[in-house]
Amino acid sequence: MARVVLHIGTHKTATTTIQDMFAHNAALLRQHGVIYPRLSRVAGHHGLVMEWNRLPEIYAVPNGSIETLKQLSKDYAHVPGTLFLSSEEFSRGKPGARVDFRAVRELLSGFEGISVVCVLREQWQFMQSIYLQASKERQPPKPSVMIQSVLKQDMTDGLWTDYNLLYDHLLEAFAPEEIAFLDFDTCRRHPDGIVGAMLDHLGCGLSGASLQVVHGGQSNVSPLSLPTWAACAISEPDRAPAWLIESTTGAFRAEHGEEATPCLWTRGEFAQLTTYSRRRNDRLSERVKAVQPDFRISQSEPGETVVFRDGLAASFWTRCCRWMYRARKPALSG
Repeated sequence: MARVVLHIGTHKTATTTIQDMFAHNAALLRQHGVIYPRLSRVAGHHGLVMEWNRLPEIYAVPNGSIETLKQLSKDYAHVPGTLFLSSEEFSRGKPGARVDFRAVRELLSGFEGISVVCVLREQWQFMQSIYLQASKERQPPKPSVMIQSVLKQDMTDGLWTDYNLLYDHLLEAFAPEEIAFLDFDTCRRHPDGIVGAMLDHLGCGLSGASLQVVHGGQSNVSPLSLPTWAACAISEPDRAPAWLIESTTGAFRAEHGEEATPCLWTRGEFAQLTTYSRRRNDRLSERVKAVQPDFRISQSEPGETVVFRDGLAASFWTRCCRWMYRARKPALSG
């Protein structure tokens, strides 16, 4: 039976790692009934959403989203196995950038079955990772602004933070039994990590240990949150350069030790996000209980090693100045 599985993210749930590993091991996967096609210069299939969301040209597929989806159906709808298409851009919620899944489903209607798999993570972690990803490209929004956006609009940076809204959007095109949610932290605890968890979901009989590792098994790794925030605060309105983030990271480790876990939020913001997420995540669990009775989004409690944003003392900023001076001293002396 030919089927297609859409892996739609969400963002910052090891999507790039899955895409890179699947692309690198495409031949082995094909032998076990999983087809992972190369569509553009990047491993992810982001070009498939560009009919609805204009992304950088590096992601574009030569014949455009619509024609490529038609061609995929023509090429693989009658081939036994599973066509696995992966892009976190499928899960964007901003009006004007949302994918029309009814159209996607129609374009892939040649397949005997179609389903969606989506990895979700606790909102405070999800939002923190979004901040860090944005910081690689531009000056990111202030954490307090992100909090207000979430509390008022259930969205940040064009991404839904109330996952019930994403579920509503998917239900416009898919039946509940065609939608599978996976918990990010549970996937990370899989013996073969999130790649192994995804292989298990596909039921292809392969283990993560069978795949050749690329990029050390982790792609697009984010820097530490609080040092990055500190670097962004210093460089505002410009994007924080790598040398500055390295300096603030060194200062943070010197101040708090190697075991410290930085958290982008203040204690008050963390409490707000915890209240916000638990109510919404409990509702999602209840809604999917008929088809996924055991699904829950992991909820974490801050340990003793967590350093919140309002826990940074003046001594940390003094250390930042010293690390910055040492980093630039060769240029200054020259």
